[in-house]
Amino acid sequence: MTTVNNVSDAGSTQSQEAVSRTVKNVLGKDDFLKLLLTQLKYQDPLEPTDNKDFIAQMAQFSALEQMTNMSDGFTKLVQMQETLFRESTVSQAVGLIGKKVEATLPDQNEPLTGFVTAMKIVDGEPRVVVNGKEIGLGYISMVLGS
Repeated sequence: MTTVNNVSDAGSTQSQEAVSRTVKNVLGKDDFLKLLLTQLKYQDPLEPTDNKDFIAQMAQFSALEQMTNMSDGFTKLVQMQETLFRESTVSQAVGLIGKKVEATLPDQNEPLTGFVTAMKIVDGEPRVVVNGKEIGLGYISMVLGS
């Protein structure tokens, strides 16, 4: 079978799969600085950029940088909260070892009652072992004591 390419591909030695291009949806602070410097470099020396325009662009750059820093800070904060949540749930599960609990499981009509004998982490989620069954902490409806 013969493949017919576009006329623009006639002299091309690269296949379409080999050509890749990174497309950005958002301009970052480095892009903003490059644009500003290019504008200053190619401005008309007889009619330079107005000071008000230059100050406005610098203020925009400063605001962009501050928003980027805030975004990075929020990302770190979310990561820390996720870590603390995981550690907290593991601590809760360990604290249940030796205690009598009642769990309501979705596949059973009767609540499961028994002593927590162990704690396991399955897919990043802590589970307790009651009567040989692994139970997620969300299914425990009552802690009865030891």
